[in-house]
Amino acid sequence: MLETQLYFNFKDMFRVPRLALGRRTLVMLEALLVAYVVHLSMAYAASLVEGNSFGSIWNHFHLMPTCVSCLITTTIGKFFIALSYIFTVITIALAATAVAKITIKEYKGNLFYSSKDGWKWAFKNWFPVFFGPISIAITIGFFVVLAGILGWLAQWPVLDILLYGFLFVIFLPTALFLVFSILALATGLFMSPSIVACAEEDTMGSMFSSYTLLWNQPVRLITYTVIITALAFFGYHIFYLFILSAFKLIRMIFGHELIMGDAFIAIKQVGLDLFGNFNFLPSYYEIPACLTPACIPEACCGGCGSAPIISTTFTQAVSGVLVAFVSLAAYLAIPAYALSTLATGFATSFIVLTKNKDDQDLIARKDADDRAEEEAERETEDEEKANTEESQEEKK
Repeated sequence: MLETQLYFNFKDMFRVPRLALGRRTLVMLEALLVAYVVHLSMAYAASLVEGNSFGSIWNHFHLMPTCVSCLITTTIGKFFIALSYIFTVITIALAATAVAKITIKEYKGNLFYSSKDGWKWAFKNWFPVFFGPISIAITIGFFVVLAGILGWLAQWPVLDILLYGFLFVIFLPTALFLVFSILALATGLFMSPSIVACAEEDTMGSMFSSYTLLWNQPVRLITYTVIITALAFFGYHIFYLFILSAFKLIRMIFGHELIMGDAFIAIKQVGLDLFGNFNFLPSYYEIPACLTPACIPEACCGGCGSAPIISTTFTQAVSGVLVAFVSLAAYLAIPAYALSTLATGFATSFIVLTKNKDDQDLIARKDADDRAEEEAERETEDEEKANTEESQEEKK
């Protein structure tokens, strides 16, 4: 396998937008689709628990719950929605871990490491991804609670001298450590998937790496993060414009009255019924946005004319459902690419920072899979050698 030769400086960040496409975007798209299904299910469940009928929920949400607060008002309903948000964060974190693993494998020269392999590794090693930052948060919480208890006791005479006056020399450096820990927690929140996937660290290793990255490489860490965020921002809008142009081209060709005509409008109406007037791709600079099957002219823009009501056939209904869900996937692919850029960028950043911090090349270092392959090859060679010796003894 041919390893990727990195510069181990800021130049490596600019290869990220290209690498983020393909398998990595697919991983993030899968995560967003699962999160969408869970959020939709939770929105309906919360509304049903509140006593709303399925028909009224459908009239508000359809298949795109964009205004959940319109129906969800009770505590249990908000609890369901909060669970869906927590699930979304967990899913994206696991997807970021899978993307980081795919990235380090590709840098090692393994171009056949699939998205399925990345997901499998992420699910197998999920614990340190979350409990590295959680451990930092627990540490911060412990010292804050301890300080609160001592401060409460220090309100009485004599104890104020013992617990605040004499111990203030300890409180000040502890407070400085807590400020640094808060910054380390922020670092761990976005770097933990890369730390676990690229360096194969456990919970303590993930926690320790968050501190050491911030302590040893603060300028590079901030600089690389700014570059990666800017690349994700511009990549998002460029990819958005390409998807928008693709839908525009489809509408210009298939929506022409001499090609599909009314059939195109009928199929588009099916998407409207499914997603309730949701505009998947809002227009850029007032570009007409009547591009998606889930969008009708009067709902999306004022310059497209009115949409006639056309009855749909069975085949048009099936086509409308298929096209509408493909449009949903295209809509989600845009933020999926941005998230993929961030995850790939953070993985690349961690590899570069580790090289500058510890003079350790994570690409050249053998990981668990490499060691397992070597062990399997060694066992195979030993078996072949043993078989050869046995055959030679039999001949003798």
